[in-house]
Amino acid sequence: MRKSALAPVFILVLSLAFPFSLSAALPAEERPLAPEPLRRAVAEAVSGEIAFRYTVRISQFDRIQANAGWHDAAAWIRNELLRMGYADAIIEGWPSNGSTRYFTYKTPIGWKAESAWLWMVEPRRERLCDYEEVPLTLIAHSGPGHFEAELVDVGAGTEAASFQGKDVRGKFVLAYGRSPEVMREACWKRGALGVVSYYPPDVRPGYPNMIRYTAFWPLWEERDKMPVGFNVSKNQGAMLQRLLAEGKRVVLRAHVDSEFFETSVEALSASLPGTDAAAGEILILGHLCHPQPSANDNASGSGGMLEIARALKALVESETLPAPRRTIRFLWIPEFAGTVPYIKAHLEQTRKTLAALNCDMIGEDLHLTGGMFTITATPDSNPDVLTDVAVHFARMVDDLGLISLNGSTHPFAWRVEPFSGGSDHWIYNDGALKVPSVMFGHGDTFHHTSLDTPDKVDPTELRRVSALTLGIAYYLASAGEPEALDMARLVVRNGLGRLAAETGDALGALAAADAAGLPAAYKQALNVLERAAARERAAADSASRYAPAGSASAGEIRRLAGPLSALERALGEEAKRIYADRCRLFGLKAVFPAASDGEKAAAGIIPVRPREFVCPVESDFLVEKLGPEVMGRIRLSGNAAYEALNHVDGKRSVADIARAVSASYGLQNIEDVVEYFRVLAEAGLIVLGR
Repeated sequence: MRKSALAPVFILVLSLAFPFSLSAALPAEERPLAPEPLRRAVAEAVSGEIAFRYTVRISQFDRIQANAGWHDAAAWIRNELLRMGYADAIIEGWPSNGSTRYFTYKTPIGWKAESAWLWMVEPRRERLCDYEEVPLTLIAHSGPGHFEAELVDVGAGTEAASFQGKDVRGKFVLAYGRSPEVMREACWKRGALGVVSYYPPDVRPGYPNMIRYTAFWPLWEERDKMPVGFNVSKNQGAMLQRLLAEGKRVVLRAHVDSEFFETSVEALSASLPGTDAAAGEILILGHLCHPQPSANDNASGSGGMLEIARALKALVESETLPAPRRTIRFLWIPEFAGTVPYIKAHLEQTRKTLAALNCDMIGEDLHLTGGMFTITATPDSNPDVLTDVAVHFARMVDDLGLISLNGSTHPFAWRVEPFSGGSDHWIYNDGALKVPSVMFGHGDTFHHTSLDTPDKVDPTELRRVSALTLGIAYYLASAGEPEALDMARLVVRNGLGRLAAETGDALGALAAADAAGLPAAYKQALNVLERAAARERAAADSASRYAPAGSASAGEIRRLAGPLSALERALGEEAKRIYADRCRLFGLKAVFPAASDGEKAAAGIIPVRPREFVCPVESDFLVEKLGPEVMGRIRLSGNAAYEALNHVDGKRSVADIARAVSASYGLQNIEDVVEYFRVLAEAGLIVLGR
């Protein structure tokens, strides 16, 4: 959902598109979607204090993926759910050993540590860390060992240059790079015995005792050659670095008692059944994993979900609210690692899910963490009413002024951001699933560190975001034809502004283009306009999924979307006018730019995604199939690569897909898009037809 100022010229465009009064066609202010009984019930039922108590309890478990701590936390949550009356609460598991794949995703290796410590014994005796005191001081997946060795500073430690002129064989390395890369370079390639990892001072400055969370993530076949590894604080890392820089001999003594094993990656689910089993489901999910304490990431999401489940059950059983038409399902998983196996085991159920709400870091105290509440929108490849509904409910919660007894009293600070990944909504928005999913979360200075502790969780924020999530889930689960029409009106109302703003940016670039860049700027302006208008119409049309089968609402929704098409036509004329004016300025003929040879060739290639290829593609799968050199061939990355695959429907050509991705993320090189699909085809993931 992009933000941009509407240039004055587009006020004129709007008046040309809509000679009637816009205020007569669309409401000046958003009409409340939720009726008063729902708003009141949600505000009164959700407790920030209980959510906080759940969060604190969950943070006491060491919740490494696919290991005993995760299971123990899930078992505790399950017992709470059973006590609430969720009789179907169940923990399921699937084989997991570091090498087993579900679709293209690997599951974690089983690993546990009984004890571990690290001492400096020269030039003085000092204890550096102890697993029993702070579990994440031991790099997850460290192998067993008990030895004494010198320490060598290798800087980042992630490439050959870090080791030039240094002998690390039989020694510890001190490094600030990513632990898996350091381990491979230092230990596997050069014979080091262990890794000591730290944050340098300029990373998350101001927290000298901060210890990072890292893991090695080995394959099953690699388990017997794993070195030991420890995470130390910034201060400790700087101290060790200083001693070495002074020419002192630093000797460390390490002990790790750990083991690897085959295990199961698990998921916990429970549901409140709807009154119509055929009407689909609404999913509330959050990842339960990460080491102790990981309070905001993501004990807060897991604890908030448990409070939502408690409040929902109480509201329905007391008949304060009627049972919803659709089932509301709760899902706790290890992030990615458990989500994909769960989806594979419940594929048809997943495909019948109408919306997914991903609760990932929902309890931050704004003043302590700097983390503003953020709604991450669905991607352009999966347009839906969900983002607008979520934003609408955020305004509702903001207006309610909710606080908690022991929580903060600061205003509800929130924002909406365009789609990005980093959590399980990435999986559900995949083009083979197309489950619209938004993420609710916060930025947080302390996430993935030892300082992600319960004192930085705010009961007020937990109450607000839990109330927001419950309100959305119940509204969507209960929605029928009237609500479908209301949601469509909301999307059209907001979509007009998005369409004008995004096209306004593209037309601004067109108006500023020089002679050489003018044809590409014109093509891009029309492309942005076409794709944005199609996205907004599709988002409005998605509201019809909430109307009963056979409803006449689909035709009414298409009528409601009429202003989007009218604005599209007006903006298209404006683009044509600007292009003609610029062509006259440069003495050029105003013709539509011809397709390049690359675009013509790409127009004849139709990617087809087999139905059994589900969830986004993991890069290590491509490396496994085609060798490490394949990554040098892939120049399309991040959201652009993700969306390129999502746009594959067996009908669009590679040229069509390149235009769609270019509309969202800027102009893409057509050869990069073609090569990306060639790689996927060589890996056996897609078929390239013509």
